[in-house]
Amino acid sequence: MARLCLAVLCLIASSPCAAAPPGDELPSVFTGSARNKLLLISFDGFRWDYDRDVETPNLDKMAKDGVKAAYVTPPFLTITSPSHFTMLSGRYVENHGVIHNMWFNTTTQEKKQYYMTQFVDSYWDNGSLPIWITAQRQGLKAGSLHFPGTAATYKGETVKVRQVEPRFYDHSNETDWRLNIDKVIGEWFHQQDLDFVSLYIGEPDLVGHDFGPDSPERREMVQQVDRTVGYIRNKIQDHGLTDRLNIIITSDHGMTTILRDGLVKKIILSKIPGFSFKDIKFQLLDYGPAGMLLPKEGMLEKVYQALKGSHPHLHVYKKEEMPARLHYSNHPRLLPIILIADPGYIVNGVLPLNSNKGEHGFDNEVMDMKALFRAVGPDFHKDMMVDPLDLVEVYPLMCHLLGINPEINDGHLDNTKHMLVPKKNTGGENNNPEKKNQMEVLIGLSALMGFLVLVFIITTSFNMWKRTRG
Repeated sequence: MARLCLAVLCLIASSPCAAAPPGDELPSVFTGSARNKLLLISFDGFRWDYDRDVETPNLDKMAKDGVKAAYVTPPFLTITSPSHFTMLSGRYVENHGVIHNMWFNTTTQEKKQYYMTQFVDSYWDNGSLPIWITAQRQGLKAGSLHFPGTAATYKGETVKVRQVEPRFYDHSNETDWRLNIDKVIGEWFHQQDLDFVSLYIGEPDLVGHDFGPDSPERREMVQQVDRTVGYIRNKIQDHGLTDRLNIIITSDHGMTTILRDGLVKKIILSKIPGFSFKDIKFQLLDYGPAGMLLPKEGMLEKVYQALKGSHPHLHVYKKEEMPARLHYSNHPRLLPIILIADPGYIVNGVLPLNSNKGEHGFDNEVMDMKALFRAVGPDFHKDMMVDPLDLVEVYPLMCHLLGINPEINDGHLDNTKHMLVPKKNTGGENNNPEKKNQMEVLIGLSALMGFLVLVFIITTSFNMWKRTRG
């Protein structure tokens, strides 16, 4: 009997199931339900509080059905391309290298505006991979429509299913929005069975620039966004995807009002005593509240001293002196002098060229730069309000939802996993027959071993009792 039990123990020890170390094979049996799909939507320039002065029934319902964060803090620089690439990579701007909306060359003086910069592969492919590429490399199917970075190639690879924004595009056209949504939901998710799609819509950013964040035009555009959220959720339901598709809606930054009409002393560098553009080799100015300067050789200290303290609402930094919390100093593309204006002010060069009524690009601690965050779907809790989070946290959350291993990133899943419902322990067995069979074999062998051990103990005890009696 002892030999029989020993043989059974050896058999179990050599079983593939039993041999798996703790934390490796066995826990994966309890991975929960099948991986759900994920839709990431960015409404450019949707400030965190835009739902407070206008009725937004669909965004409100989404919060009731899912998760709402108080706000999300974008990275600095709080402008479109840098923030969106942070969404896609989970890295701060100084780490992913997309430091501005504009590509530039300080030697040739060449600059490319936002749209043309989308096609400069070397600007985007700077060491950090967007989530599309990571997902594709791990066997998932990904797509992107109009999202910043979609046009670029990363390590020789592009997002396989994509629609790049046309050169001249009406970002406010609600009909086009719905056509794009039909493509994403009806074709890409339903017909082509994609796992992940990023969708970009360029409002209410543009109307915020043109009319200001407190304008009736902005409020009307927020209502258009809200109608679109309702349209998206209805389309998802129409295609039977409600229980299989998670949705994250967020934005790249907020918006604040620019102070004008003689109320303020404008920041105009050419009028600052001791400063001269003759000392400057290259500049990025007139695009908002932040600017960068490359002084000519030997002129750095002169330029810095002339600008430092020159205006009560202008902050001047050597790039290595930038506040560490901004994560905007340790990249070679950043120029030696960085200028940041206080809310309501623009950094102008020679003349005030920026006529926008609303702007972004300010310090990301400014509340008007914060953005919205909503999430709904089978993996999210319902009717849950959570504390503010940083935009870098969205990337590890998305990777977790998709079941992919993330690249190196600056986010932490611990900061968002409380949004998610616990997985059911029985779900994984149903979705992986091989694992289920292995578990059944293990349970059977374990039961047999237990029975034989019990028989061995009883037999041994009985024999000892007999010898004692004898």
